[in-house]
Amino acid sequence: MTRLGRFLAVWGNGQHGRLGHGTESSEVFPRIVQALAGSRVAHVAAGGAHTTVATEDGCLWTFGLNNNGQLGCLKDTPYAVAPVEVILPDSIKAVAAGESHTLALSSSGEVWAAGSNVDGQLGLGSAFGAKNAEFRLVRALQGVRVAAIAAGNQHSLALSDEGKVFAWGHGQFGALGLGTGKLRWEAFPDQVAALAAVKVSSIAAGAFHSGAVDEEGSAWMWGNGSSWQLGTGANVHECLPQQVRGLRHVSQLCLGFSHSMSIGKHGDVYTWGTDENGSLGQGFNWPTAPSRIPEPVKLRLQSGAAGWKHSAGVTSDGRLITWGWGGAVGSGGFLSPGADLGAGQLGHGDDSDQYDPKQVQRLQISRVRYRDLRQSVGGAPWHALQVACARNHTAAVVEADISPAELQ
Repeated sequence: MTRLGRFLAVWGNGQHGRLGHGTESSEVFPRIVQALAGSRVAHVAAGGAHTTVATEDGCLWTFGLNNNGQLGCLKDTPYAVAPVEVILPDSIKAVAAGESHTLALSSSGEVWAAGSNVDGQLGLGSAFGAKNAEFRLVRALQGVRVAAIAAGNQHSLALSDEGKVFAWGHGQFGALGLGTGKLRWEAFPDQVAALAAVKVSSIAAGAFHSGAVDEEGSAWMWGNGSSWQLGTGANVHECLPQQVRGLRHVSQLCLGFSHSMSIGKHGDVYTWGTDENGSLGQGFNWPTAPSRIPEPVKLRLQSGAAGWKHSAGVTSDGRLITWGWGGAVGSGGFLSPGADLGAGQLGHGDDSDQYDPKQVQRLQISRVRYRDLRQSVGGAPWHALQVACARNHTAAVVEADISPAELQ
C-alpha cells in the first residue's frame, strides 16, 4: 500500500508572502506549498499575516510578514514569501501564531517564542523589549512539561501535561483569566488559578478571549464578551473563567475575533457570538443578529478552527468544510487563481461569503494541476487532517498520493 504524502496547503490573501508560494499573489483554492512538498507536515498555525509549520521530523518553518520578528529568523527582512527553516536545539511538535508573535512547542515540553513582546506575549519578561527576531526559550515555564499552546492577538496560553493552564501577555478585557487585578499585561506565564480545581484537556485563544475544556467535557471561557462570544448569554467581559452552560461532552473550542465554536466528542457543532458575513454557519438571516448562547449547527466535525470572520472544520472522513467571510473584496465575482485582491480564504474559487458550511472541492497541486473531488473515481483524491484560520488566509495539512512530477 502506498504511503500517502502529508502536504501543506495554504490559500487566501497572499500579501507579504503569508501563503508561502514564493509570491505575494492570492489563491482562491487550497494550493500545496511546493517548498515543503518533500517534508511530511505535522501541524500548522496561521497568524495575523504569517504562517508557521512543524514537520514530522521536528523541523520548524515560518513565512509571511516579519515586521516584528515573528518569523524568528531573517532579522532585517520585512517578510518572506517562501518557507524559511528555523533551527532550534530541540525538535518541534506543535506551533501557535498570534497577530505578530509565534510560539513553538518542543518534543520535550518546552515553549519557544518570537516576535512582538510589546504586551509581554512572549513570556520573556519586559526586559526583552518590544520585539525579538529570534526564538527564545520561555524559561519561566521550565519545570512545567507543556502539552499544548495557543496564541491570541497579543496574549498566549500554555497547558501542562497535568492539566494546568498558564497565561501571559495582554490582559485587556480579562483575556488572561487571572482576575480583576491582572487586566493590563503579564510579562511572565502565570497559572490560571480559577481553573486549578479542574483538569483541563485542551485550550484555545481568540483575538481577545480565551477558552478551555476540562476532562469532563465542560467548556470554560473568559475575556472579551462584547459580542456575546463567551456564550454566557451576556455581552460583558469576564476576568475569570466562566463555565458555558448548555455545552456537554466538548472536545475542542475554536475561537475567532468575535465568534466562537465548540466541537463535541461525537462531532456535534455549536457556534455563538457575532454572525458577521455568516461566521456562525447558521444560514442566512437578515438582519444579522448574534447568537448569545451556543446554537447547534447542522454539521459534524472532528476538528476545526476560527479566524477573524470565517471558520473551517475537518470531518471524520477528511472532508474540509469552510464558511463565513469570503474575502476582502466581497463582490462574489470569480477571481482567477493568483489574483492579488486579498480574497478567497474559504477556498471555493471566489470571494463570496458563505452562510452555510460548504465542502471545499479543489486542491491545487501546482499552478496548472489540481485534484477535484467532483471528478474523483473510487477513493477521494485528497483529504484534510488539520486546518488553521487567520485574519484572511487559511492553511491545512492534507494527505494525498501525489508524485513529485505532478508538483512541478
